[in-house]
Amino acid sequence: MNKKNIQLIPSIILYIFAGLLVVYAIWAYTICADIISQAKAAGQLAASGNEYDIASFYMGNCAQYFVYAILLAAAGLILQRKPTLKSEPGIIARPSKAEAADMELDEWFDETESTDSK
Repeated sequence: MNKKNIQLIPSIILYIFAGLLVVYAIWAYTICADIISQAKAAGQLAASGNEYDIASFYMGNCAQYFVYAILLAAAGLILQRKPTLKSEPGIIARPSKAEAADMELDEWFDETESTDSK
């Protein structure tokens, strides 16, 4: 297998899970809508005054799965577009932490010396 194909597998898996969650969320939404409409038809639920309860019922039973699906799809997109870092042996891209700390201290001392001499 190609290295690029191996890198696409996690994003494909995330897309599949996102698709399954969307299907489940749509199914849960239809069930919630049926329950709410049956309760209204039976006179057990009045729409006015219970808006919060109805919205909470939808949010608790189906809306969260839409949000999870969006997050999984976004994670798959991020994994798919992640740039690969190419490193060549013998080339140091940045100084080590100790060298960076020494450079910062040297710059700080230079700044304090220049302000003291003024």
